[in-house]
Amino acid sequence: MNLTKRFPAWKASMASLLLLATIGCGTPQQAAPASTQTDKKEESKVAQGIELGKNGPITIDFWHIQATIYGDAIKEMVAAFNKEYEGKIIVKEVFQGSYDDLNKKVRAALQGGGLPAVAMSYESDTLEYMKADKIVALDDYINDPVNGLKKAELDDIMPGVLARQRIPEYNGKTMSWPHGNSSMGVYYNIDLLKKAGYEKPAATWQEFEKMALDITEKTGVPALVMGNANNGGTFRTWLRTYGIDPINLDQSGVNYDNPQALELAGIIKNLVDKKAILFAQDTEQEFTNGRAVMEIGTTARTSSKLDLVKDKFKWGITLIPQGKSGSKVTELYGGNQVLFKTTPEKQLAGWLFMKYFAESKAQSIYAAKTGYFPATLSAQNTDLLKKNYTDNPQKKQAFDEVFPFARIDVSSAARNKMDTAVGEALQAMTAGKLSPADALKKAQADSTKALKEFK
Repeated sequence: MNLTKRFPAWKASMASLLLLATIGCGTPQQAAPASTQTDKKEESKVAQGIELGKNGPITIDFWHIQATIYGDAIKEMVAAFNKEYEGKIIVKEVFQGSYDDLNKKVRAALQGGGLPAVAMSYESDTLEYMKADKIVALDDYINDPVNGLKKAELDDIMPGVLARQRIPEYNGKTMSWPHGNSSMGVYYNIDLLKKAGYEKPAATWQEFEKMALDITEKTGVPALVMGNANNGGTFRTWLRTYGIDPINLDQSGVNYDNPQALELAGIIKNLVDKKAILFAQDTEQEFTNGRAVMEIGTTARTSSKLDLVKDKFKWGITLIPQGKSGSKVTELYGGNQVLFKTTPEKQLAGWLFMKYFAESKAQSIYAAKTGYFPATLSAQNTDLLKKNYTDNPQKKQAFDEVFPFARIDVSSAARNKMDTAVGEALQAMTAGKLSPADALKKAQADSTKALKEFK
C-alpha cells in the first residue's frame, strides 16, 4: 500500500474526531541572536538577547521513562542533536523510571527546585504541571519566524498527534509537543489461530467471546493473556468501542454503569471462568512463548515482539474488537514532551530539542528502533523507515490497521485514579467477589468520587 496516498484520505477524518486546532506558523531557521537579523520580519522574539554558545554551550536535562531499545533510541537521538548543536546546546538524557516515578520526581522538583528543561508527560500530568504554572505554552515558539515551524512542517505532523498537544483543557494553548505515539492493538499467533480454524481475531466483542472459547478448547492454550495488575484503563478503552464515553466530555461525570459495559464485563467474566483468559505479570512473555494465542496491548511493543518471537511462529497485529458496528476506535497512547519554566536560554534550548525530536529525521530513528509510530507523515518516506517497514511487516500492519483509528480519550487529571477505581472493581468481579452488575455499580460510584476529588 502506498502510504503517501493512504493518509490524506483519513487525515481530515482524524482531525475532525480529535478536535484539531489550527496553529499559526512561521519560518524556521537555525537559532541565532536577534541582533544578527537584518530583516526585521525575521527577528526572533523568543531568542531576543540570547546567543546560544556565546559563553559556552547551554546544558539542559531531558527526563524520560524509556529503557532497553527505547532508551537506546533516545540516546541515539540525543547524540545526533548534540552533534548538530555542538558548542551551543548539550542535552543530558536522564532515565527516571516509570511514568509514576517520573511524575513523583517532577512534583518534588516543583516544590523544591531542580526542574529539568524538558520532560516526558501524559496529558493528565501536563494538566497538573499547567495548574502549578510551571510549564511554558509553546505557541510563541511554534509561531516564531526564526525558531518556529513553517505551515508545511506543521501540516506534516499527524493530525491525531497534533491534536493531543492542544486538547480543550489547555484553553486554546499548545502545552506539549510530540514524543512517541502508539495505539492499542491485538497481537495474534497466526499458527495457533489457523490450528483452531481462524485467520484473524474477531471484529466484534460478541464474536470474540465465541472465538476465544473455541480457540481455547481446540488448542489447549488460553485465547487471551491480560495483565494481572489493574486493567481499568484497558476496560475504559474497550468500552469506547461501543460508542460510550466513560468520562463525560465536559468531565461532569462518568458512565460505567450501562448495558454496554455490562455486556463487556460479562464477556470478560465468562472467559476468565472458562480459562480462555490468562492473567500474567508479563503478558508479552506469555504471548511470545506461545502460551497465549492473543495479547491486547500497545503497538509500541512490535519491536520487542520481533526480537522475542523470532521464527518461533508467524504473528500479526490488528485492531482490537469493536462493540459497535460501523465505527472503529482504539486508544492513542504515548507520552508527549513539556517545556518547564526555567531561564530564557534553557527554554530556547529546550524548545529546539523538542522541535528536533518531533521532526522526520529523528522520528524515523525512533520508529525504526521501537514500535512507536512516527509523528510526521514524511517520516514514511525516509530510506530508514521504508526499509524498516519492508523488513518488519508487522510494523507496517500496525500502522495500516490500527493507527488510523486511534483517538485520544477525554483528558482529566483524575483519569489515573478513576482507572484504578474501575480496575479494582473488575478485579473483585474476576475473583468472584462481585457480580458484573455489582462491579459496575462499584466502578461508577468510586470513579465518580475520584473525579470529584480533582474538581
